[in-house]
Amino acid sequence: MFHRLSYPFPTVVIDRVEELEKDKNIKTVKWVTANEFYLAGHFPGDPIMPGVLTLEGMVQSALVLVDESLSRGRLRASLKKVDRVRFKRAITPGDRVEFLVSLTAREEALWKFKGKAQVGGETAAEADILLQVNLREVGFEL
Repeated sequence: MFHRLSYPFPTVVIDRVEELEKDKNIKTVKWVTANEFYLAGHFPGDPIMPGVLTLEGMVQSALVLVDESLSRGRLRASLKKVDRVRFKRAITPGDRVEFLVSLTAREEALWKFKGKAQVGGETAAEADILLQVNLREVGFEL
């Protein structure tokens, strides 16, 4: 499933999809380990997952939901807007982050989502996400 996102290693933030309901919501997981490449400098002696990567986990989860909700065609999506971003708790090595993303509206090519990152049931971050999704219908391809 993740190979269809066209993200090269090491930019895929999510490790696994745990739940998915097409056109509705998705729950993905990231296990933050002490050897994550970005923790070496953010911050030395007190490592935390950068907020932008927490947001990226929500966006990638939304992209997986879009991809699984569309049955055919070649998908091209771009991030149009992120709004109401709130960081409420640091994410540290050893944390299991759950990215919970729900589709809230869909108007032609614009897909709106509410995203949340949770650790142990506690909200670490939340954001509203707007993606522009373009689908190119394709015929038979090998």
